[in-house]
Amino acid sequence: MNVQITNFRDLGGIKNKEGKTVKAKKLLRSGHLVNLDQETQTTLVDEFNLTRIIDFRREFEISEAPDTPIEAVEYVNLDLLGKMNAKNSSLADFAKLKSIEAVDKHMLGVYEDLILNPGAQEGFTEFMEYILANKNGATIFHCFAGKDRTGYASALLLLLLDVEKEEIYKDFLITNTERKQANDELVQQFREQGFNEEQLDSLATALYVKEEYLDHAFHLIEKNFGTAEKYAAKCLNFDLEKLSELRSIYLTDE
Repeated sequence: MNVQITNFRDLGGIKNKEGKTVKAKKLLRSGHLVNLDQETQTTLVDEFNLTRIIDFRREFEISEAPDTPIEAVEYVNLDLLGKMNAKNSSLADFAKLKSIEAVDKHMLGVYEDLILNPGAQEGFTEFMEYILANKNGATIFHCFAGKDRTGYASALLLLLLDVEKEEIYKDFLITNTERKQANDELVQQFREQGFNEEQLDSLATALYVKEEYLDHAFHLIEKNFGTAEKYAAKCLNFDLEKLSELRSIYLTDE
């Protein structure tokens, strides 16, 4: 199976607390789908039955590296940061933060906004409706690196599918190995542009995920809402009926 996409994976095969399994070839996560070769496109359509792409990126990100159009696959742009009224943050902006502590503080703020910001809640309400509506095909959801917006979206889906947090962390942290080569190349590009080692360390930190980021997200959900189910019902218009439907579509006893 030849899928040439950075940070690509299928959430299928992960078991939940009741021993049910997330169905294979239904929920796919990745980095951006730029310059896909024909073999990758064919594999996504023929082997994964891909019917919808959800792109979480900003307009400037898309204009710099647009997704490759795939015939007969619906493309949806769901700009989470735009809905949050977040300021545009380029990789150079992260390098300019000049310390790992500053990057960590910024990233914890991003994860807080992904949960509590009304615009983010609106965006994830739409996201969950798209996921619920795609009963037969597969959905791939992504941002630029597939690590924060996508990482939290993946964690949210797995939480609502009643997966143990330990398994959610495993999926979340796979990003750090999957993105290593791409991250090394990005850091080298900035080194060649004249950024100093302190700035490069800040950039490198921003290119990876940390367990504490997801810790913060989970803590905020529990502190403010009690459970993921209550958070989904209150903030994402995702009640118990929709939750039951989600689990019937995406979980299997096999």
